[in-house]
Amino acid sequence: MRTKGVEGMRRRTFTALLVGLAAVAALAGPRETRPPMAATPHIYTAKFDTTHSFDVRHYRLALRPAMTSDSLHGRQTIAAVSRTAGLDTVMLHCVRLAVDSVKLDGTAAGYRRPTDSLLVGMGGLASGQPFTLDIFYRAGNFSANGSYSRGYYWYPKGGQTLRTVGYTCSAPQDARKWMPCLDEPWDKADSGCVFEITAPDSFVTAANGVLSDTVRDGDLLTWRWEEASSIATYLMAFHVSRYSFWTDTARTSTGDTVPLLYFVWPQDSAQSCEAFANVPAMMECYTSRFGRYPFGKYAMAAVYPFVFGGMENQDMTTIIRNWIGTSDQYGIAHELSHMWFGDMVTCGTWADIWLNEGFASYCEAVYDEQATGRLPGAYMGQNFSAALSGNALIYPIYDPPMSLIYDFSMEYAKGAWVLHMLRWVMGEAAFWPMMRAYADSFAYGTAVTSDLQRIAEQHHGQGLDWFFDQWLRRPGHPRYTTVIYHRTAPDSNACRFTVKHWPSSGELYSMPVNMACSSAAGRKDTVVWLEAALSGPFHLETASPIIWARFDPDNWVLKSHNDSIPRMRAAVPGPCQISLVWNSFTADPAPPHGYIAYRGLAAGGPFARINGGIVPDTSYLDTGLVPGVRYYYTVAAVSGQDTCFQTRSSSSMSAIPTGVAGGPEEAAGPRVLWLSPAGANPSREAVRLEYHLPSAGRTRLAIYNLSGQLVRTVVDGFRTAGPQAAVWNGRDGAGRKAASGGYLAVLEWGGQRRTVRVNRVF
Repeated sequence: MRTKGVEGMRRRTFTALLVGLAAVAALAGPRETRPPMAATPHIYTAKFDTTHSFDVRHYRLALRPAMTSDSLHGRQTIAAVSRTAGLDTVMLHCVRLAVDSVKLDGTAAGYRRPTDSLLVGMGGLASGQPFTLDIFYRAGNFSANGSYSRGYYWYPKGGQTLRTVGYTCSAPQDARKWMPCLDEPWDKADSGCVFEITAPDSFVTAANGVLSDTVRDGDLLTWRWEEASSIATYLMAFHVSRYSFWTDTARTSTGDTVPLLYFVWPQDSAQSCEAFANVPAMMECYTSRFGRYPFGKYAMAAVYPFVFGGMENQDMTTIIRNWIGTSDQYGIAHELSHMWFGDMVTCGTWADIWLNEGFASYCEAVYDEQATGRLPGAYMGQNFSAALSGNALIYPIYDPPMSLIYDFSMEYAKGAWVLHMLRWVMGEAAFWPMMRAYADSFAYGTAVTSDLQRIAEQHHGQGLDWFFDQWLRRPGHPRYTTVIYHRTAPDSNACRFTVKHWPSSGELYSMPVNMACSSAAGRKDTVVWLEAALSGPFHLETASPIIWARFDPDNWVLKSHNDSIPRMRAAVPGPCQISLVWNSFTADPAPPHGYIAYRGLAAGGPFARINGGIVPDTSYLDTGLVPGVRYYYTVAAVSGQDTCFQTRSSSSMSAIPTGVAGGPEEAAGPRVLWLSPAGANPSREAVRLEYHLPSAGRTRLAIYNLSGQLVRTVVDGFRTAGPQAAVWNGRDGAGRKAASGGYLAVLEWGGQRRTVRVNRVF
């Protein structure tokens, strides 16, 4: 069901809107970027305080935002229970809020206002005794709290703010700036919260929970939203604007029907339908892995401006309006996954913030894996390489400085990598049940890093101190340099890896890493533990010639990696010759036996070997070249332990040889044998092949398929010296049209051979 916006509607149409929202409530039943955060002092010195003197059970907020300014009037009702005998004082966080009065169980109570707090006299309550506090307060000029930490944000209509809007954003410790509360992540209100928001009836409100009622008083409308699940204060939120809204439904394989509500400005309604279309698929992705969706609805409200990309308020995400225009699917997926990791299971301390942001960031890769079918390492490499730089090189991701708890390189990028690598270490069969067990074990409560480690060890069957210590409690990452040789004979079916390893800081890392090679017979993998400064050589063999050999080909390990190959330094042209120079290959602890140089007529090849024996030095002179033709060169190093093995070739370098005016090269042509296709390649027409003979002699030019079978002989007989040309008409020796694809043109003269690839498209 979709409905139009309420702005300018008649009252009967507006009443229909309320009925629609109430129906959704009945159905529900009983890439996130953030700026650096200023350090906020904690009232309590303990980061995970299990000895505080009272527990909050429920918050009930009656709020009246002015909507013509950023002023706010409120009544906060807190239901709590004493946890200590003789409870004399309750401390609440309360920043720049004007408190008018406080009641304890309906009776006026004494209170004091030290800086950033509210102290209420309790009169010595017994342990286990419940109590209720009513706090009447007002606030305004929220911009004085700071650009990124106002708590409540109000903006008038103008520019990209298409409608006047007021909303809250409380992470990490800004709820205290718009409501008196115990503003710590470890004290979740066990029985949830209620919002009663009164605004002019042309405005729509959205908040945590499901809409249970609306009450009209003249031109004012009070919206009552009820959240039944436990909730942390930084996840409590409301929005007020002249929104349109539309609904959808996610039906999951767990048998749940989850109402989806979207609050957007009228101008964005159509585009939001496209931007939010994949939310049901995202919901299914996460429920299939982590268990049932934990709340009664899922909603998103778009605002502008917004200092974050998205904020995962419990079942009521705030997103920046830009995400609708850009259709930021992975930002949307990130925030949805927070409903499990961050909202249902909340980090017990800010030291454990990676349990929120690292999990949600990895869930982006999880969704990408389902949506695209590619392995998660591809998404990790493309989106979370920031873990190799910045503050991730300076600070561990566990217990970061308060000002860096939302640092992307640390808590988001490296946090995601930690989960990705834990999956690699544990294996699929253990990792996914572990993730569900973690979610189930701490549902609607809080967890710290040691809780995750304990659950992981139970499913892995082995201790994981080594893993959590090196990846969470120290900065940096391992650096690997590999030397990979492959056999160069026609039956090239073996390769060899040698690995150098050093950390970006501190001790060496210990990790299992995959090495793989691919051939026509398939892919072969071997996993080795790397924990020494030098490891290998490791050997892999296949039944067919090797196509490629790679280190960690699926990108399971966070690392800096350099696959060492020789480097060309220069290609210097001269008269009918080019002088090649390359760097000495020193990456292999065993010095190379020498080098092999290759020449081609295009940057991408094909390349043919030009030196007969192995070149022991780092230079080679290529002679007898055609002036004015551009030649491309690469070089490979030959193993000093077995000359049948060589590295991958270097990147190519090119040069154009010169001629000598009036010299013999110009009169008689260069004394070199060469072959090149002329015209388009691939070609739909006949293929013209140009070649040059150093002197007259018997010449054969033939076409072969890539399996080495003869297709057609084009030239077979005596030819004079100099430039020549021949045409292959695209048919075989019997006159049949050859299939589309790649072929090899082979020129033979005087005991020499030249080969080029030609491609035919019919």
